[in-house]
Amino acid sequence: MRHYTVTSEEVGQRLDQYISSVKPDLTRSFVQKLIKNGHIFVNHKKITKTAFKVSEGDELIVDIPSIKEIGIQAEDIPLDIIYEDEDIVVVNKAPGMVVHPTDHGAHVSGTLVNAVMHHCKDSLSGMGGEKRPGIVHRLDKDTSGLIIVAKHDKAHHFIAKQIQDRTVTKVYQALLQGHLSPREGSIEAPLEKTHGEKDMRVSGREKAKYALTHYKVLKYLGDYSLVEVQIVTGRTHQIRVHFASIGHPVCGDEMYGDKTLNSKLKTQGLNRQFLHAWKLTFKLPKNGEEITLTAPLPVDLKKALRQLSEL
Repeated sequence: MRHYTVTSEEVGQRLDQYISSVKPDLTRSFVQKLIKNGHIFVNHKKITKTAFKVSEGDELIVDIPSIKEIGIQAEDIPLDIIYEDEDIVVVNKAPGMVVHPTDHGAHVSGTLVNAVMHHCKDSLSGMGGEKRPGIVHRLDKDTSGLIIVAKHDKAHHFIAKQIQDRTVTKVYQALLQGHLSPREGSIEAPLEKTHGEKDMRVSGREKAKYALTHYKVLKYLGDYSLVEVQIVTGRTHQIRVHFASIGHPVCGDEMYGDKTLNSKLKTQGLNRQFLHAWKLTFKLPKNGEEITLTAPLPVDLKKALRQLSEL
């Protein structure tokens, strides 16, 4: 359960809006279901109307149901586990694996959540919401690499706080179109959603969110740049949009990349975006010790590099 007190600045908000603002890790649709199913209490009274308006000083209790009550099916799917203890499990996610089931039903099975639920049995945090038990942060379907999953809410909060405070170091490897210059630098450009749920763009508008990406060229391969990328912020599609915005899109990126180039790269074995989350540094919930974990480039990306090196 989570307890909140409404401040003077929050007066008059709809109940679903208020819960979404204090619990940004929960989707609006999940918050609305929590309310309608009687999991939200205001001043110790159950409130089931999403349009209920909060008042200053209201005491709210948010009761997030356990994983057993949700009904996502555990599936015996092999996982490449890099680290595990009583609090978390860190998985080297395979390319093509969706992180969590989606509301629209396109991915109801075969996701990382389904696999981790089987591995962890009944032990997963509920803070990620109905469709995302245990998920503290995400990777795109076609991005491979390291992802942290929390086994209980305390661990989830501990990791999420580090991500919020930007003390978790996330380092990726990416292959970019062209020769990126200078060889080391930063891209500081706000991002906002466009017409689609997953479409992002660099924007100077007030509602755009601050985004910062550091990079270092590891080597040039023909007409391409293999780079190490550290994201300070964790915006949706940040790496892909930032590099596309400066004319060096991620190779194989179907949404923001060069379609002609991508077609050419498919003939050379690259069938997805060349983006891999290869290193994570963070503090463990159990003792606060800082740990650094790495995951090598997967086979498909290594093969693509070898073929490009031979051209």
